[in-house]
Amino acid sequence: MSANDPGHINDLSKDQEESLKNFWISIIDKITNKNKISLEDFYDSTYGNELFNLFASDNPDVVLLRRLRARKWNVNLALEQLINTLEWRFQWGVNQLVAKGESELSYQEILTGKTFYIGYDRFGRPINYISVKNHIKGQFPSETTEKLTVLSMEIGRKLLHCPVESVTLIFDMTEFSMKNMDYQHTYFLFNLLQNYYPESLGLALIVNAPWIFNRCWYIIKRWLDPVVESKVHFINNIDELTKFIDLSNIPKHLNGNKPDFNYIPPTEQDNIMLSAFQNDFSGNKKARENHQQASINYLRITYQWAQTNHNKDLLEQRKKAMEQLRDAYEQLIPYITTRTHYHRYGLIEEPIFYKTYQRIQQENQQESVHF
Repeated sequence: MSANDPGHINDLSKDQEESLKNFWISIIDKITNKNKISLEDFYDSTYGNELFNLFASDNPDVVLLRRLRARKWNVNLALEQLINTLEWRFQWGVNQLVAKGESELSYQEILTGKTFYIGYDRFGRPINYISVKNHIKGQFPSETTEKLTVLSMEIGRKLLHCPVESVTLIFDMTEFSMKNMDYQHTYFLFNLLQNYYPESLGLALIVNAPWIFNRCWYIIKRWLDPVVESKVHFINNIDELTKFIDLSNIPKHLNGNKPDFNYIPPTEQDNIMLSAFQNDFSGNKKARENHQQASINYLRITYQWAQTNHNKDLLEQRKKAMEQLRDAYEQLIPYITTRTHYHRYGLIEEPIFYKTYQRIQQENQQESVHF
């Protein structure tokens, strides 16, 4: 599905737009009433802050529409799912994980190549390749594997290019045996997809599954929402796989032309830049204050928009406020995230890291001259 499909940002019926407006009103009322705060204090509340971290660089409407579609346009159920997501992100420490990045993961587990992104499918969706044989149950603590999975979900969001909103998972079952079957982590993964990252799965391709996986699949599919299960396809050969993915984006392990995974660790330049960001207290403070102001402004205009009928002036103000919010978040990125393998590999481009580092260097040089 893309943003041009029914029920997405550029193709909403009158009823769907009304549901979106009601959803916005419900969210704002829920968080302000729960914390007994005004809109001005919304950002400083736990749920309010988590909400805008969840939005990140995305159009906030897109994030909310995913939840409405996942809950069949039932605003109350969508609100319940969103609040549960905000609670989970806070309790699980998603923002802290994203801020520390790969340094929070097991280096040896990364090197297994059990999961990585390899490019895009024929529909423009990022492909997350999962080598099931490289996941051995109990080899690493479940907590570190869960961190790897959640960080992978967050990286996947950065790989999306509008209007595409979902990813494709390839489960390579070649050489699968029961030592690779980890029901606990499989449940964790699909729980993430269904409850905390709804509508983020476009396709799940299970490739070369042996007969012994049949019993496992019988158990797994009982956990799946029918919509999620409908996105799962069993693939038996390369010809079937190329219907979804070009050979240039299929790894050599599956007889494609894409080089197999080779992790690129942080460079010396990465470490120098990271240290500069961590010590740029004034830049960090300014970026956070700007993001807070942009968030409150967007929220105020959105609340007005949600309570009125078609108003061209408000629509234009809201569009401008969204662009300001996105720009403000971009300035915050170096202080709350880190560069990853995918930045060094060239799959993610975020020039703001270099722009911010250059600005810090220039400021330091000016200070040394004045001194």
